[in-house]
Amino acid sequence: MSYTALIRTYNSEKTLRETLHSLEAQSLPPADFVFVDSGSTDNTPSLLPKNSTLVRYGYKKFNYSLSLNQGISHVRNKYTLIVSSHTTLRNPRAIQYAVDLLDAEPRVGAAYFIQEESETCSHELIGRGNFTGSNGIWNTCSIVRTSLLKKRGFRPEVFSAEDQEWTRRLIDSEGAYVARISGGGMEYNNPLQDRRLKRLREQVAIALFAKPEML
Repeated sequence: MSYTALIRTYNSEKTLRETLHSLEAQSLPPADFVFVDSGSTDNTPSLLPKNSTLVRYGYKKFNYSLSLNQGISHVRNKYTLIVSSHTTLRNPRAIQYAVDLLDAEPRVGAAYFIQEESETCSHELIGRGNFTGSNGIWNTCSIVRTSLLKKRGFRPEVFSAEDQEWTRRLIDSEGAYVARISGGGMEYNNPLQDRRLKRLREQVAIALFAKPEML
């Protein structure tokens, strides 16, 4: 089953090459790519594969949700792989595992990969009974049914953890599940990932939008 890789870029030349290499090495590589670029001034545009659509971010102030929504409007395949330009997958069958799961389980709306050392893929279903506000899809590396993304994109007013708010809505409104996949060999190399302010913003956004019970 074909899927589109949706990648947001901004001066990503130092990490994007490895991201693309890991996707092209998958047993099920992307059918095409959609890049949403917010004004790169380095060599990022020269790294894009031939089967790519380049979308220029169209708003004055950067908003991650808006950038993803722009890209989603250009996706034509059944599945969308939302993946960071800082992310790689070491297990070459990781995407195949996720797509096979989505094909076999109509009740699963999306799947995402976590950082875990096992070389064998396995998954846990997240739904109403065990959604914590932080174990929903992770836009670092998630594969989602495109129809669901087009039905309802990410909310721009959710200033962080927009993926957790989207998961909450998916579970509540669609009665669907997401699959939390380990064993994909996912590595996230964003230099900002451990900054305290970023983590604090995520926790506040989760409490406001994804798990208001936390308040």
